[in-house]
Amino acid sequence: MSLFPNSKNVRVTGGNFQVVAGDQNINLNVHRDDPVQRWRTCVEIFDIVDTGNHYGIDYEISRVKLEVERIRLLEWGNAVGFGIASDQTASKLDSRLERNEIRDTVLRLLGCVYHVFDKAERLQEQYGLRPITATQDESNELRILPLGSIFKRAYKPLLKLSKDRQHNTPSSQRKIWAIRDKKKFQEMVNEIKGFNDSLDQLFPDVKKFTSENMKNEIDRSEDVKALQSLQEATTDDHDDISEIASDRLEVMGATAITGSQMGETNGTRDTHLQPETTNEEPVDENHAVRKLVEATESFVSKKREGRLTLRLTGPSRYSATVTAGTYWDDEESDSSWNNHGKGFLKSFHASFDLYFKKKYTNTNRETSYEYTDEGSVLFDVECHSKHQNMNPGTVTVEGFGMECWSYEISFGKPRGDPIMVSYEELPEVPGRKLLRRINELSRVQKFGWNPKQEEADLKEFFGNNIILLNRTDIFADFTATSSIASEWCGPEEKMIGIWNLLYQIILAKELALRLGHKGSGGSYSGYTQRVLAALIVQDLWLRNIGITVVDAKISPQDVGRPLITSIVERNKVEALKEKGNEAFKNGQWQKAVDFYTEALKLDRSNAIYYSNRSAALLSLERFKEAVIDAYTATQLDPKYAKAWSRLGLAEFKLGHESRAQRAYERAIEISGADSTALMEQGLVDAKAKIDADIKAIKEEKDEEKKDQLRKNLLDQDWDLTCKVYEVHSRVHQQQVEGLLLFAERMAWPYINEVRDYAEDVYGNLRSGGSVPLHLHDWLFGMTLPGKWMSFKIMAALVLCTPSISAGLNIAQYYDCGVSLLKKSYWRVRTVLGRVLGCLPNVISLCGWVGPCLVPIEFIPPLSEDAKRKPRYIHLNARTFSSTTGYDDDDDVIYIGRYDYNDAILLQPDEDLEDWIAAIEDSDKWVCPQPPLREFVTCTIKSIRLKKLPSDINIATQMASKGLSEEEVEAKTEYRASIVFSMDNNEDTVTYTLYTNPVFITPPPCHSGPHEVHARELSRYQKDVWIVDRLKDHTPEDFDNDVMIINATGKGTEVIARAWCAERGKNAVIRRTGGPCFVCSVRAAGKGGLGMGVLIWVS
Repeated sequence: MSLFPNSKNVRVTGGNFQVVAGDQNINLNVHRDDPVQRWRTCVEIFDIVDTGNHYGIDYEISRVKLEVERIRLLEWGNAVGFGIASDQTASKLDSRLERNEIRDTVLRLLGCVYHVFDKAERLQEQYGLRPITATQDESNELRILPLGSIFKRAYKPLLKLSKDRQHNTPSSQRKIWAIRDKKKFQEMVNEIKGFNDSLDQLFPDVKKFTSENMKNEIDRSEDVKALQSLQEATTDDHDDISEIASDRLEVMGATAITGSQMGETNGTRDTHLQPETTNEEPVDENHAVRKLVEATESFVSKKREGRLTLRLTGPSRYSATVTAGTYWDDEESDSSWNNHGKGFLKSFHASFDLYFKKKYTNTNRETSYEYTDEGSVLFDVECHSKHQNMNPGTVTVEGFGMECWSYEISFGKPRGDPIMVSYEELPEVPGRKLLRRINELSRVQKFGWNPKQEEADLKEFFGNNIILLNRTDIFADFTATSSIASEWCGPEEKMIGIWNLLYQIILAKELALRLGHKGSGGSYSGYTQRVLAALIVQDLWLRNIGITVVDAKISPQDVGRPLITSIVERNKVEALKEKGNEAFKNGQWQKAVDFYTEALKLDRSNAIYYSNRSAALLSLERFKEAVIDAYTATQLDPKYAKAWSRLGLAEFKLGHESRAQRAYERAIEISGADSTALMEQGLVDAKAKIDADIKAIKEEKDEEKKDQLRKNLLDQDWDLTCKVYEVHSRVHQQQVEGLLLFAERMAWPYINEVRDYAEDVYGNLRSGGSVPLHLHDWLFGMTLPGKWMSFKIMAALVLCTPSISAGLNIAQYYDCGVSLLKKSYWRVRTVLGRVLGCLPNVISLCGWVGPCLVPIEFIPPLSEDAKRKPRYIHLNARTFSSTTGYDDDDDVIYIGRYDYNDAILLQPDEDLEDWIAAIEDSDKWVCPQPPLREFVTCTIKSIRLKKLPSDINIATQMASKGLSEEEVEAKTEYRASIVFSMDNNEDTVTYTLYTNPVFITPPPCHSGPHEVHARELSRYQKDVWIVDRLKDHTPEDFDNDVMIINATGKGTEVIARAWCAERGKNAVIRRTGGPCFVCSVRAAGKGGLGMGVLIWVS
């Protein structure tokens, strides 16, 4: 018996197996060495198992289990480049498939998948299937796919392939297979699952792409029945998928199912699923009931349309990644149309763009996924434009996910993440090649237009760029230093040097070109923070920095004064020169060199001695030394025509025809009518050689040789013989303007002083002066984003304020605040930055919150002189987990499995008609009322900073006088507390900021305010806490879901934030323009982000 009776009797060999079914062979496109075609055949062949839904619910669930494995295989293949884009072009294969051992293993595993389906006897006897004839309905595209209404994007290319294959096969002749024995069929599912698991293990990083894709598709689905089937089918084998489907059902107001809830259809609860006939139309005995329920669900959906739902996903066993998403019920989730209401920060000056990380990996919308290696690296929380909210001290929903991700990396369970690093010996690359390539890469160019040239450029320097970029011996880890300038113009013992830096920049740029190329696809093993930092640095360097090669300046003062003090000594030197001349005439060139060298020891300022030694060196074919001597002679005596002529000859012999031409032209110009025939002929030869080189390049047929000739010609201009390179900033004016704008917006009290200093600092540097490394970085626009940029801009501001820079210097830590006499400034992710962000006239800019005009008290008290001294403040506040933990065997964080829809669902003993009547009764739908406005005023009296005991290591160094007083102060930590008064009451309230909470400003809901049914109203009728009662709040008073704080009074938001910092509570902050009361409670509750506190501001 054949699976495809119409197929021709042709034997097709595929890898290590033959495709044979019954008495006939299957004519399928299975290629021995083509994993793409083999994968496509495998994902198509699942169609032979019947997808009809008229055999009972158990059959449906069993078939969905098989379809889940097809979806996994589809997503895996798309992720490694097997898929087909919408324009029917092939995707780019994952580079790892070029390795024979990986490719062969993939072929074998795909062969095993196909082998499960390839024999009719095996399908019947081992897997419990039986043959039936396909109906016309089962040929309809999405309806033949059990999960077609969910995974539409994944199925799209498959439908095209299947349609082409089935075009010439009449449905009346097409045989498919139905499940007869559920237990045996489960063995089939388990086998394919095992093969899928093995494919995932071959490409472990791809799993996160496929998981993210499946999650996104599930989150967009509106098909309740399909989601219920998916949730039930994946409960045992794929908890992560089951949980996501369950969450989506909750969002839609539906519920997950169990066997009892789904009911038994047509009496098919038996293990053997056998319908009475396959020709009769299926009878749905519950059709009327289902219609009533669907109408009620539609009624509820309209009530909840536009309702805000927040979800937190991750981490998992294989990844620390945590993401938080925003969804609006019955609307497209997380669309760019809704981004404007999420409060994302935007830069308003080019220099401030440095605060945000650029995206280097291009994600083609036609490819199968947009989740990239770059996206799996949390470089720094602050550097993401979607992290902070425009309301100072708060984050966006997406930003909260990043905060959880950061906590998991720092304090979560360790995850092994080995990377490959190549320490192979690299070829020595001359400086001229590095400079030439840097110049080429700094120009705007289109990548992908000339693949052969691009490959040649790549091979000129290296092979696998990421593996090299993770090297620690020759390349810099920019994340481990606060100054990029220190790697090339800092202390020699601590830097990698300019040439290694340029080499690293070239490698990173080559990688960036490929990552940014549309349709680049694939995954790159070894994508780390180091690699991402190198990508950022190369981008900044090539945009912001220019390198030029100029003549080395040599003057008599540089070479030193003559050591001759008498006529006798002068005569001695001249005698040495004459001996050199005589030796030269006799062809004794080395002796001539020696005599000229002895003469130069006594008089290094004589151009003739250098010129003559150059001639002798030319005869010895020591051309580079000859160039140096001749060039020195021209610098000591610019009118010395013979020296220019000898320089021309030496450059010509060295292969620098362009420089030789310029030297001869200068010699002839100086000589005028006295120019020699040698000069004239030298110029002719130089020009002829240049023309010959250009002609050779044009006529060369071999592309590789042609490219090498072209590069050799270009390299001449970058040779550093008698040259020096100069590095200059293309953005120094922009950077000075940005620094002044930052000082202006932050109300820096020394702004006039900054302006006077900053306007001249770059000019002083160009004229030979020096600047501190951090100010150098700022002027050249060289800083990593996020915390590095925030640190850099404040360091530059302090360094441009001479009256305080000497005493304040540079902060010891990235998160230090700045305390001045009457103002203070705090880093945005520190506890004071978050708590004080809501004060009047305080702004958030480039990671800084300020200016804060609150008086600061130090404990123990400082002297009057010490109070006036500016200082950095390093705050101590405990970071705490923003989640309640996760199951090691699952892939989601469980916020409490709290379902806001439980109360509205049909209860086990409830009459269906009564339930429908109650739910559709409009009088029972009400809008819960938010907190009323409070007329209370809160004022901050002072901020107290308590000095904490020094670390034992610091104390030991203090005792041995290994640290100065300034160094000890720089390492000191302080604990902050805030003293409040309310309604001018003399009694004050103090909150000590033990922890560093996260505050979220959620986006607005749509079509609000939203109503809730009377059955769920109790969840929104909560005790509301006013701020003057917060100090008395105890854990016993805490609501098991959401505590609501009324912060509608003047200045009361800051006391609510301070209470959260004291008690270790994150909070959702709702202000004007935010979500309605119902959506705000849901956002803060266990069914949302699980923060447990809602601060209602307005």
